[in-house]
Amino acid sequence: MNKILTMKDLDDFVRGSTLFGTGGGGPQNVGKSLLLGSFEEGKNLEFVDINDLDDEAWICTALFMGSIAPLSDEEKEKKASLGLDEKKEPRVLVRAVKELEKELGIEFDGIVSVELGGINCPAPLDAAAQLNKKFIDADLAGRAVPEVAQILPRMMKYEIAPIACVDPWGDVCIIKEVANYDMAEQLGKMLSIPAFEPIGLACFPMKVKDAKEAMVTETMTRNLKAGAAVREARENGEDPVKAFADIADGQIVFRGTVEKKEWKNEGGYMYVDLDLKGIKEFENNTFRIWAKNENHISWLNDEVYITSPDLLQCVLEDGEPLTNTDIKEGDYVAVVAFANPKYRTEEGIRIMGPKHYGFDIEYRPMEEII
Repeated sequence: MNKILTMKDLDDFVRGSTLFGTGGGGPQNVGKSLLLGSFEEGKNLEFVDINDLDDEAWICTALFMGSIAPLSDEEKEKKASLGLDEKKEPRVLVRAVKELEKELGIEFDGIVSVELGGINCPAPLDAAAQLNKKFIDADLAGRAVPEVAQILPRMMKYEIAPIACVDPWGDVCIIKEVANYDMAEQLGKMLSIPAFEPIGLACFPMKVKDAKEAMVTETMTRNLKAGAAVREARENGEDPVKAFADIADGQIVFRGTVEKKEWKNEGGYMYVDLDLKGIKEFENNTFRIWAKNENHISWLNDEVYITSPDLLQCVLEDGEPLTNTDIKEGDYVAVVAFANPKYRTEEGIRIMGPKHYGFDIEYRPMEEII
């Protein structure tokens, strides 16, 4: 199935999208609220095979950029002092795509998700539905990533600019050119920080024939299937965590209680340290996760364990996914690990592996560790 027809489908899709977000990509309640309007309006919420588009057609990605951390009291006061209390742009991705089309003098046939997650899948689907464009059954990373410079088009050295940036308060900015991908990330963060909320971006304009080489296909369909598998497992009295692990072709690597959560909001990113204490078959074991928006490094009993570019997702015992914004001390969670073959290259490990995040750790594929 490649279409959202019912509210149950919508819930399954958003749940599944969040399950593959590895702690980032946005919380599913926000993603659902973004998509609900298009659903209630009867818009077409279909996932289209990239091969159904003309090779010479243009597509782009549309995404939210910004920290997933909650605002501090000081930040709330600053936001209020700037008069940022009434949103003027309810659909920032729709406006961003229009602005990018205007800048380039072209019309996009389709939109593709930049990553997997509870916001950055439902939101571009909503934008595509509102703009009557095709929503491609793929994404540009196969997971959520903290930096837009880490997605697959960067590995292909495709141009990210121009970039259309729109915040909820009605501010619009076009970044015409960038020195490199990392500067594109920094410029986007510079715009998101004073907005005090994630901003909408449209970027990476690509012809379909080029985009095919820089995406992970059928991930939207997989999101829908994963969300449905978790729901059906609960309904049938089965283990919903195992149901997700099976869809992801992954393994349950830990079950435990969140003993401690420490986090900070810095430079437009949420940095998180989680300490888990084992339960059930993992009793008398400990597990630690380090995250930059998403989960990237883990330690089992203080020994380096699974790391990016392989994926780590925390879920509740009922299979509901947890973002690093929402996870809290006292939660009973399971950790599911699964691979991302697209990043198991020299360049993929360079931009996504432990050393990219400042850790003197060599990446090892998860199947060599477990």
